[in-house]
Amino acid sequence: MTTANCDVAIVGGGVAGTAAAAYLSANGLSVVLLERQEAYSDLVRGEWFAPWGVQEAQRLGVDEAVAFGGGWEIREWTQWDEVVAPDEAVTVDMTGFVPGAGGPRGFPHHLVCEAIAEQAAESGAEIVMGAADCTVEAGPEPVVRYRADGEHVELHARIVVGATGTNCRVGRQVGLPMSTTVDHWGAGLRVEGLADWPMDVQAMGTEGERNFMVFPQGDGLARLYLNYPTSRRHQYRGDGGVERFLAGFALDSLPDGGKSVYAAARPIGPLKEWPAITYRPQRDIVTDGVVLVGDEAGTSDTVLGVGLSCAMRDVRIVSDILLAESEWTPEIFRSYQDERRFRMERLVFGASVISRLQCEFGPEATARRRRVRALMDENSAAQVLGLLNMVPPEEVPEFGFSEFFVERLFRETV
Repeated sequence: MTTANCDVAIVGGGVAGTAAAAYLSANGLSVVLLERQEAYSDLVRGEWFAPWGVQEAQRLGVDEAVAFGGGWEIREWTQWDEVVAPDEAVTVDMTGFVPGAGGPRGFPHHLVCEAIAEQAAESGAEIVMGAADCTVEAGPEPVVRYRADGEHVELHARIVVGATGTNCRVGRQVGLPMSTTVDHWGAGLRVEGLADWPMDVQAMGTEGERNFMVFPQGDGLARLYLNYPTSRRHQYRGDGGVERFLAGFALDSLPDGGKSVYAAARPIGPLKEWPAITYRPQRDIVTDGVVLVGDEAGTSDTVLGVGLSCAMRDVRIVSDILLAESEWTPEIFRSYQDERRFRMERLVFGASVISRLQCEFGPEATARRRRVRALMDENSAAQVLGLLNMVPPEEVPEFGFSEFFVERLFRETV
């Protein structure tokens, strides 16, 4: 057994963990980052920063690593849908919502993690790949035990940052439980060959029993997503699953019937399915010696797509607290927990509305979307929750988070 010491032990080498390692080590703290993969690979994770997430990455100083890892600016969002003719679909310029951020970034998750981890290592962080059997012991003097390269290590840290995503491996070990709800299922696949798809335009819409998304990553690359009813959660499993998934983009909603996607796409990664789970923490996300960030600290429905932006905000707030305080007790994180609670209340609420609008299926749901579109055309204030994809949650007008607003949005007459 080898014994080691550091200021900050980070468990989980995803976007949140690597960004924390890069920022904290660049500011003088000793950091050890533990990642269970031997090398980064495509695990099919979120691959989109909202403009406000781009701003957080800039504040953390990892925006250049995001670009180096394949970050691609997406400038426009077209809301194609079965309730509107393709040539009448609304397109939004996303580049002006957050000054200095530009449009959202689409990127290959694993390559960006690798790039930020390299930046962290250059700043002095120790990056441990292939960290297995990782256990966390909370307390005033927390301990992380793991195995790497055949050696057992006992790591003593001043604080442990849990960043294992929705696996919640750290939270479960230290008794920070989550409640979960599942609204629908989703699947994702990274592809190349989209030569005829405009690389500065992302798509989202609903047709039949699928909500479709196209997030370009430049040079004909894109991440494709489909959301669908829980009753059809296994439709892409087994032989031919990839072919069935791509065939799901044969859509009358798209200008060319989707041919620029389904007929051109060549898979360059695995197809993965998952339940669209909302995670709600049942107690504080901080305990003696441990603080949770990113999806490990709670999530909204994945249809909103702001999980990585939230992770950047978490990392920035937690890191700045650690750098400002000398005594790292749970009490110093009260402002973080208060801000995150407010933020997640808004994101969970907004995601539930968007999920109801975009990820419920059948004739009644289609008629509802048609009514809501008419209302939004008549009154732009009805689009307020769409701002959650662009600006920080605290900047979205408060009226959008009332039950009165939702009742008006979904009423049966316009």
